[in-house]
Amino acid sequence: MVGMLLLVPSAFAATIFVANPSFETLPAGWPNVTCGGTCAYSVGLPIPSWNSTGSETGQWRTGGFDGNPPAFDGSILAYTNGGTISQDVGSAVAGVTYTLQVDVLHRTDEALTGVVQLEIGGLVVATAPVVDGGPGTWSNWTAVDTATAAQAGQTLTILLSANGAQGDFDNVRLNSTASSVPEPGSCILVGTALAGLTTWRLRRKSA
Repeated sequence: MVGMLLLVPSAFAATIFVANPSFETLPAGWPNVTCGGTCAYSVGLPIPSWNSTGSETGQWRTGGFDGNPPAFDGSILAYTNGGTISQDVGSAVAGVTYTLQVDVLHRTDEALTGVVQLEIGGLVVATAPVVDGGPGTWSNWTAVDTATAAQAGQTLTILLSANGAQGDFDNVRLNSTASSVPEPGSCILVGTALAGLTTWRLRRKSA
Protein backbone atom coordinates (compact mmCIF):
# COMPACT_ATOMS: atom_id res chain seq x y z
CA MET A 1 0.00 0.00 0.00
CA VAL A 2 1.34 3.40 -0.93
CA GLY A 3 0.80 6.44 1.26
CA MET A 4 -1.22 9.22 -0.38
CA LEU A 5 -0.07 12.81 -0.07
CA LEU A 6 -2.53 15.67 -0.56
CA LEU A 7 -1.25 19.22 -1.05
CA VAL A 8 -3.83 21.70 0.18
CA PRO A 9 -3.04 25.36 -0.58
CA SER A 10 -3.39 27.78 2.31
CA ALA A 11 -4.32 31.43 1.93
CA PHE A 12 -2.59 34.37 3.55
CA ALA A 13 -4.55 37.63 3.76
CA ALA A 14 -3.04 41.05 4.37
CA THR A 15 -4.26 44.62 4.51
CA ILE A 16 -2.65 47.00 2.03
CA PHE A 17 -2.07 50.49 3.38
CA VAL A 18 -4.27 53.20 1.86
CA ALA A 19 -3.42 56.77 2.83
CA ASN A 20 -6.30 59.00 3.98
CA PRO A 21 -8.82 56.18 3.28
CA SER A 22 -11.84 58.03 4.68
CA PHE A 23 -10.82 61.47 3.42
CA GLU A 24 -10.78 62.97 6.91
CA THR A 25 -7.41 64.67 6.33
CA LEU A 26 -8.23 68.04 4.78
CA PRO A 27 -6.15 70.44 2.66
CA ALA A 28 -5.24 73.94 3.71
CA GLY A 29 -8.08 76.32 2.98
CA TRP A 30 -10.84 73.73 3.34
CA PRO A 31 -13.72 74.48 2.97
CA ASN A 32 -13.79 77.10 0.27
CA VAL A 33 -17.54 76.67 -0.31
CA THR A 34 -20.39 76.56 2.21
CA CYS A 35 -23.85 75.17 1.52
CA GLY A 36 -25.91 76.06 4.59
CA GLY A 37 -25.66 74.96 8.22
CA THR A 38 -22.75 72.55 8.66
CA CYS A 39 -22.72 71.67 4.96
CA ALA A 40 -19.39 72.59 3.36
CA TYR A 41 -17.06 71.37 0.64
CA SER A 42 -13.99 72.13 -1.44
CA VAL A 43 -13.63 72.88 -5.13
CA GLY A 44 -10.24 73.03 -6.82
CA LEU A 45 -8.33 72.02 -3.67
CA PRO A 46 -6.23 68.83 -3.58
CA ILE A 47 -7.41 65.75 -1.67
CA PRO A 48 -4.45 64.89 0.61
CA SER A 49 -2.68 61.62 -0.39
CA TRP A 50 -4.86 61.26 -3.51
CA ASN A 51 -4.49 62.38 -7.11
CA SER A 52 -7.55 64.04 -8.59
CA THR A 53 -8.74 65.36 -11.93
CA GLY A 54 -11.73 67.46 -12.87
CA SER A 55 -12.58 71.00 -11.90
CA GLU A 56 -15.31 69.80 -9.52
CA THR A 57 -13.59 67.23 -7.34
CA GLY A 58 -13.04 67.56 -3.61
CA GLN A 59 -14.17 66.72 -0.08
CA TRP A 60 -17.67 67.25 1.29
CA ARG A 61 -19.35 67.43 4.68
CA THR A 62 -22.99 66.89 3.78
CA GLY A 63 -24.50 68.63 6.79
CA GLY A 64 -27.81 67.02 5.86
CA PHE A 65 -27.96 68.95 2.58
CA ASP A 66 -31.18 67.94 0.74
CA GLY A 67 -31.63 65.10 3.22
CA ASN A 68 -28.32 63.42 2.39
CA PRO A 69 -26.81 61.26 5.15
CA PRO A 70 -23.44 62.05 6.74
CA ALA A 71 -20.20 60.43 5.61
CA PHE A 72 -20.03 56.68 6.14
CA ASP A 73 -16.83 56.84 8.20
CA GLY A 74 -16.12 60.09 10.02
CA SER A 75 -17.62 63.35 8.80
CA ILE A 76 -16.00 63.88 5.38
CA LEU A 77 -16.43 62.08 2.04
CA ALA A 78 -14.81 62.54 -1.37
CA TYR A 79 -16.78 63.51 -4.46
CA THR A 80 -16.23 64.10 -8.14
CA ASN A 81 -18.39 65.45 -10.93
CA GLY A 82 -17.06 63.56 -13.92
CA GLY A 83 -13.44 63.57 -12.72
CA THR A 84 -11.23 60.96 -11.05
CA ILE A 85 -9.77 60.31 -7.61
CA SER A 86 -6.86 57.85 -7.55
CA GLN A 87 -4.03 56.52 -5.43
CA ASP A 88 -1.07 54.24 -6.28
CA VAL A 89 -0.72 51.64 -3.54
CA GLY A 90 2.30 49.56 -4.57
CA SER A 91 3.28 46.96 -7.14
CA ALA A 92 1.23 43.96 -8.23
CA VAL A 93 2.45 40.48 -7.33
CA ALA A 94 1.67 37.55 -9.63
CA GLY A 95 -0.93 35.16 -8.23
CA VAL A 96 -2.09 37.55 -5.52
CA THR A 97 -5.79 38.41 -5.38
CA TYR A 98 -6.61 42.03 -4.60
CA THR A 99 -9.97 42.97 -3.08
CA LEU A 100 -10.95 46.65 -3.12
CA GLN A 101 -13.94 47.78 -1.05
CA VAL A 102 -15.41 51.29 -1.11
CA ASP A 103 -18.63 52.67 0.34
CA VAL A 104 -20.56 54.63 -2.30
CA LEU A 105 -23.39 57.10 -1.64
CA HIS A 106 -26.53 57.36 -3.71
CA ARG A 107 -27.44 60.98 -3.11
CA THR A 108 -31.06 61.92 -2.49
CA ASP A 109 -30.85 64.61 -5.17
CA GLU A 110 -28.72 62.95 -7.87
CA ALA A 111 -28.55 59.74 -9.89
CA LEU A 112 -26.10 57.05 -8.77
CA THR A 113 -23.05 57.54 -11.01
CA GLY A 114 -20.04 56.36 -8.97
CA VAL A 115 -17.47 53.97 -10.44
CA VAL A 116 -14.99 51.92 -8.37
CA GLN A 117 -12.07 50.26 -10.17
CA LEU A 118 -8.67 48.63 -9.77
CA GLU A 119 -5.89 49.37 -12.24
CA ILE A 120 -2.62 47.54 -12.86
CA GLY A 121 -0.06 49.28 -15.01
CA GLY A 122 -2.57 51.99 -15.90
CA LEU A 123 -5.13 49.54 -17.27
CA VAL A 124 -8.46 48.78 -15.58
CA VAL A 125 -8.49 45.14 -14.42
CA ALA A 126 -11.62 45.12 -12.24
CA THR A 127 -14.78 47.22 -11.90
CA ALA A 128 -17.03 46.86 -8.87
CA PRO A 129 -20.62 45.84 -9.67
CA VAL A 130 -23.17 48.51 -8.82
CA VAL A 131 -24.87 48.03 -5.45
CA ASP A 132 -27.76 50.42 -4.83
CA GLY A 133 -29.78 50.64 -1.63
CA GLY A 134 -31.77 53.57 -3.00
CA PRO A 135 -31.51 57.35 -2.69
CA GLY A 136 -30.00 58.53 0.58
CA THR A 137 -28.12 55.29 1.33
CA TRP A 138 -24.53 54.04 1.43
CA SER A 139 -23.63 50.72 -0.21
CA ASN A 140 -20.44 48.66 -0.11
CA TRP A 141 -18.93 48.09 -3.57
CA THR A 142 -16.25 45.44 -4.18
CA ALA A 143 -13.79 45.01 -7.07
CA VAL A 144 -11.61 41.86 -7.19
CA ASP A 145 -8.69 40.89 -9.42
CA THR A 146 -5.89 38.32 -9.38
CA ALA A 147 -2.63 39.61 -10.86
CA THR A 148 -1.03 37.61 -13.66
CA ALA A 149 2.66 36.91 -14.19
CA ALA A 150 2.71 39.52 -16.96
CA GLN A 151 1.42 42.15 -14.49
CA ALA A 152 4.00 41.46 -11.79
CA GLY A 153 5.82 44.60 -10.70
CA GLN A 154 3.37 46.96 -12.37
CA THR A 155 1.74 49.77 -10.38
CA LEU A 156 -1.46 48.89 -8.52
CA THR A 157 -3.92 51.80 -8.43
CA ILE A 158 -7.27 52.54 -6.79
CA LEU A 159 -9.47 54.55 -9.17
CA LEU A 160 -12.71 56.29 -8.16
CA SER A 161 -14.68 58.18 -10.78
CA ALA A 162 -18.15 59.16 -11.92
CA ASN A 163 -19.88 58.76 -15.25
CA GLY A 164 -22.00 61.80 -14.48
CA ALA A 165 -22.81 64.06 -11.55
CA GLN A 166 -22.01 63.07 -8.85
CA GLY A 167 -19.87 60.23 -7.46
CA ASP A 168 -19.47 60.16 -3.68
CA PHE A 169 -17.03 57.83 -1.90
CA ASP A 170 -15.83 56.91 1.59
CA ASN A 171 -14.09 54.21 3.65
CA VAL A 172 -11.64 52.80 1.08
CA ARG A 173 -10.11 49.41 1.96
CA LEU A 174 -7.75 47.15 0.01
CA ASN A 175 -6.74 43.60 0.94
CA SER A 176 -4.51 41.01 -0.70
CA THR A 177 -4.78 37.24 -0.52
CA ALA A 178 -1.96 34.94 -1.57
CA SER A 179 -2.08 31.15 -1.79
CA SER A 180 0.84 28.94 -0.85
CA VAL A 181 1.67 25.22 -0.79
CA PRO A 182 4.21 23.36 1.37
CA GLU A 183 7.86 23.39 0.28
CA PRO A 184 8.87 20.36 -1.86
CA GLY A 185 11.20 19.10 0.90
CA SER A 186 8.34 19.15 3.40
CA CYS A 187 6.16 17.22 0.96
CA ILE A 188 8.81 14.47 0.66
CA LEU A 189 9.12 14.20 4.44
CA VAL A 190 5.36 14.00 4.93
CA GLY A 191 5.01 11.44 2.14
CA THR A 192 7.79 9.31 3.61
CA ALA A 193 6.20 9.47 7.05
CA LEU A 194 2.81 8.38 5.69
CA ALA A 195 4.37 5.49 3.79
CA GLY A 196 6.29 4.39 6.89
CA LEU A 197 3.19 4.53 9.04
CA THR A 198 1.27 2.41 6.53
CA THR A 199 4.08 -0.24 6.45
CA TRP A 200 4.22 -0.35 10.26
CA ARG A 201 0.46 -0.88 10.51
CA LEU A 202 0.59 -3.72 7.95
CA ARG A 203 3.44 -5.49 9.82
CA ARG A 204 1.63 -5.11 13.15
CA LYS A 205 -1.54 -6.52 11.64
CA SER A 206 0.35 -9.55 10.18
CA ALA A 207 2.00 -10.25 13.56
